Amino acid sequence: MTTFPRAIPDVAWTEIDLRLGRSVSQSRSGSRLTNVVEFADPVWVVTLQTKPLRRTEFMSVEAWWRSLREGLRTVRFRHPCWPGPKAHFRNLGPAQTIGEVASILSANTISATGLDAGLIIGAGDYVLFYNGVYHLAQITDTAGSGTTRTIEFEPAFPPGSAFAGAQVRFDITELLMRPVAGSFQKSGSLSLRQVSFDLMETRT
Repeated sequence: MTTFPRAIPDVAWTEIDLRLGRSVSQSRSGSRLTNVVEFADPVWVVTLQTKPLRRTEFMSVEAWWRSLREGLRTVRFRHPCWPGPKAHFRNLGPAQTIGEVASILSANTISATGLDAGLIIGAGDYVLFYNGVYHLAQITDTAGSGTTRTIEFEPAFPPGSAFAGAQVRFDITELLMRPVAGSFQKSGSLSLRQVSFDLMETRT
């Protein structure tokens, strides 16, 4: 029988827009001051759109969506078109070694150890931290060489989180997500349907 979280459907996609949503408000005050407040934790959101699907494929995707009950059930999202760091698209070997968070230098900077000495990472690549929950981040800067690296990333770890000793991975982008209620859209004809929907990161 079906278990949750479920993987996304194995179909062809025309759009996979993974983006970081921040809840930030800005207000102006005197003397050209701008007050900026982040009032909730940032979360990853993804918009997916299929290629035109034949009727049987469409019905399968529609049934998958309905099984999620508008967000009451969860999705295990892995980016189907992101194999690893830019430098390793043709040779994922160095990116498949799982490292460990040796120390946390700040909420968005860590020292990782146990990495492959041949690993090449840079700004724009994704890094996944796992300690029982997933924290996906995008690298903004990195330093070091060999099996130990200093990695700066966004978003920062949530306040009070305990990621010391967590796994450090570069070969997958994995998130626990829930459907955004009401985001499922379909278009096209009876014979060819195109589907789009949104998913949002969740901790539970």
